[in-house]
Amino acid sequence: MSWKPPMQERPPCDERIEACRDRGAHLQHADGRRAALYCRVTTGWTCTGGHMWWRRWSAPHYRLEGLWFEGDDLISDFVTDGQDLVATLDDFDRGVFVFVGEQWQVRWMDDDASRAFRERHDIEVYQL
Repeated sequence: MSWKPPMQERPPCDERIEACRDRGAHLQHADGRRAALYCRVTTGWTCTGGHMWWRRWSAPHYRLEGLWFEGDDLISDFVTDGQDLVATLDDFDRGVFVFVGEQWQVRWMDDDASRAFRERHDIEVYQL
């Protein structure tokens, strides 16, 4: 048993989550407000037991980290996993994103636009 999770382990490949990795999106609310979302994908584990220097860890799972921008300002962020992540991916498949109880239309940026957005806002890319 290790005191830290097995960092070399990864969850099984999931096309839906990979489509969000290091990707930006333009968002529009029905009332005309606009925002931007930047998504990063990380791997997480849950400590399932143990004490001090020995611990048991869950299987690795995906976590979606979102950065919410209005104009050029970072306004909020969030982390989702488990069933909430499944619901978020289902919403993305429908072209919407629900944030703080409000529904926004999603238009994903391509790779070049996502890279430019990341560079403009100095967003770090996580290395696997």
